[in-house]
Amino acid sequence: MTDLLTSRHDAATPDDIRRMSRAQVMRDYDVRSTDRRTFLQEWRKDHNGKPPHHRTVLGPTHRGKTTTEIQMLDTEITPDDQVVLLSAKPPHRDPVMNKAAERLNLVVVEDFPPTDLQMRYHRKRGKRGYVVRPRQTLTDLDADHENVRGQFRNAMLYCYAIKGRKVIIVHDEAHKIVNVYGLKKEYEAPLMSGLPDNASHSLIQRGRFMPYLSYDAPEDVLIFHDPDLSNQRRYSEIGGVDPRVILSITSGLETYETDDGHTISQFLHIRRAGPRLTVVGIE
Repeated sequence: MTDLLTSRHDAATPDDIRRMSRAQVMRDYDVRSTDRRTFLQEWRKDHNGKPPHHRTVLGPTHRGKTTTEIQMLDTEITPDDQVVLLSAKPPHRDPVMNKAAERLNLVVVEDFPPTDLQMRYHRKRGKRGYVVRPRQTLTDLDADHENVRGQFRNAMLYCYAIKGRKVIIVHDEAHKIVNVYGLKKEYEAPLMSGLPDNASHSLIQRGRFMPYLSYDAPEDVLIFHDPDLSNQRRYSEIGGVDPRVILSITSGLETYETDDGHTISQFLHIRRAGPRLTVVGIE
């Protein structure tokens, strides 16, 4: 399959692919389509009880990145092999993370890490990890910034140093973690040498400002509809797949406007092993 996706059309020019219909690209590159329920059932079958892998999820805000990440995490985590989810928004502005904590049975904490005694108690109660949502006054922005940065750094280093168990760290708004809070070194560490114990998941809105490893290291890349040309140029850093093919597929992803005015979309799942490409429905 690798030869099919990277070599079969090496002689094709950008104009050649542009002239191909999306249906032809889907057919020539063996891209399959499936609904969300079937995708999640297959994901559960393939990943339940398996070691975690790096994952990157790309797309503008409100496309459905976090909801999809939560659905996939539900299969991957247990009270022993947990998730640590970094959330920089204040509680009253973060309904998605509140739902994530409830659905995934996570503990929301302002300071990280909890004590060893607290962690044992949480695992005994079946908790499957933590949402790290540092305290913010909203009146002293400099102090809030330093507190969020410090707590995120604590969590990132804790996960990177884990031994004897598996842990997934989820960087919600990864662009902000790397570029606003200045945690590039801590962000890149698990991508370079975290596996098999520490997997890194990145939810990225502004891909053009993210490190190369965000694209090259993950086993799984999910791409939602994104019309931003500067973000699209980064598709070339996803190894094993012709970026012209990715652009042809993702430009035709279906979108849907929700009742609250947000636009959600289908997504393209790229499994690097193979590689295998799948368009996944909104429902």
